[in-house]
Amino acid sequence: MKSYTYTPGVDEAFDINLDEVAVHDQAGHRITEAGLDAEFEQIAQQYPGLRPGGKSLSGDGSISPRFQIRLDHVTARKVRERAAKEGKSPAKLLRELVTSDLS
Repeated sequence: MKSYTYTPGVDEAFDINLDEVAVHDQAGHRITEAGLDAEFEQIAQQYPGLRPGGKSLSGDGSISPRFQIRLDHVTARKVRERAAKEGKSPAKLLRELVTSDLS
């Protein structure tokens, strides 16, 4: 398994497209979206009960589908601020907004 370094104060790694921005692990290997997906699959096979983000949102124990979106900096800031104000993660806030709009 690769080793990644946490940088205090930097909590927005989800804003980085690893196929566009060169990010390297401590050993100097480039980290890519496909590489992270493959590493996740390896871990999921090794630990079948592991579910990122908590319980399955689908309600059947399966891993819930993941979507990625890009936002301009102003909108992203507004999402983070509103989520913090409501005591939620940005992902949970966006999930609630999308779900309520599609209902």
